[in-house]
Amino acid sequence: MAKTLNVSKHRQVINLRKDGLTYAEIGRRLGMTRQRVGQIVAGQSNIKKKPDRSNPDALLSTAEAAELLNMHVNTIRRWSNKGILEAYRVGPRGDRRIRQGDIDNLLMRKNIQPAHS
Repeated sequence: MAKTLNVSKHRQVINLRKDGLTYAEIGRRLGMTRQRVGQIVAGQSNIKKKPDRSNPDALLSTAEAAELLNMHVNTIRRWSNKGILEAYRVGPRGDRRIRQGDIDNLLMRKNIQPAHS
């Protein structure tokens, strides 16, 4: 049902844009930001792609690693700080990324089965 709603909003945005309304006006009418209206008009999707977990070099966020290991994200951070799980810092904020291969190696060492979503 949510997908239908999104398609409906998409069509509304496109139709309102054809009628000559600005992004800000469309946003006010539909309850979204003008930036989001611009993304819709440009054809950009807001759906995030999941990383390819078959690739050992794929970088996962702490949340993705926590989901895969079926544990809290703070545990991933703590393990990273203790060196149990190697994490790489990326971006200006220093966000952690964990290689899929490192998670696989940890699971093999601990003989743990990953949680599949």
